[in-house]
Amino acid sequence: MAKDTSQTAVSSIKASDGDRVSSRTANVANKAANKIANKATNKTAGNRPVASSGFARAVQLLDVITTDGPIRFAELEEKLSLPKASLHRALNDLILERLVNFDDRSLTYTAGFRILELANRVWARSDIRSLARDQLSWLCEQSGETVQLAVLADTHAVYIDSVESTNNVRMSMSVGTKVPVYCTGTGKVLLAWCEQAEQQDIISRISFAEFTTSTRTKPESLRHDLKIIRQQGYAEDNEEHFTGIRCVAAPIVDNAGQAIAAISITAPTFRVEESAFIQWRELLLQSVQEISSRLAPVTRL
Repeated sequence: MAKDTSQTAVSSIKASDGDRVSSRTANVANKAANKIANKATNKTAGNRPVASSGFARAVQLLDVITTDGPIRFAELEEKLSLPKASLHRALNDLILERLVNFDDRSLTYTAGFRILELANRVWARSDIRSLARDQLSWLCEQSGETVQLAVLADTHAVYIDSVESTNNVRMSMSVGTKVPVYCTGTGKVLLAWCEQAEQQDIISRISFAEFTTSTRTKPESLRHDLKIIRQQGYAEDNEEHFTGIRCVAAPIVDNAGQAIAAISITAPTFRVEESAFIQWRELLLQSVQEISSRLAPVTRL
């Protein structure tokens, strides 16, 4: 009898252990299944991947707020499918860093001013040469002639980049070369876009020299030309600096209306037909407009 009781007890213990093992196995399986299901469910939220780190969540938040703001908390929660606690933490961090603003009256979130500050720093360090390089190459391909980029340096224009023609006879100026503002296409166009006081100051300090029979050597004639250049949006150099060389130039203008650089197409006169010159001018105006659109926008806080 005792033997039977002992066997029964052992059987009961074994059954209990088996139930526990089965239960633990089932729990582990359920947790694994739930984890997989949650990952599948959270893979996308509102057609947007769900971030797996705090930094990624912050970037997603900024993306939504800058695109859709002003926006309420409930809308953010719906768009990103984030837990409320996580969303609150991310928003608070962004507000502390001035990347997001919260309006107490409308209870909405908008992009913070620090985003503008960061953007302006990036734009301020942008190199005009890198912004303009593809257009210089394109203009050279279209015209077959040398294309140059220049900036104003007091009474001179300085070439800071160029793409040279592949023709045997071509205009060639090394980067860093200075040319007078009063008898070159880039120089005249940059001078035309100066503020009146700056323009007058520069003209007053020019030492005029007659490079060719077409060179303007009188301040009054130069001022007259500059007015026309400003009105038409481009300048021409018709053998004013070098005999046998002609060019057309146009300014790259920022949103404040200042010419920060100029581009010219230069060619020997024997190869330039008037119809081609007019076509180059139109292409040039398109290019400088494209480059101007890449410059930093005016930021109004």
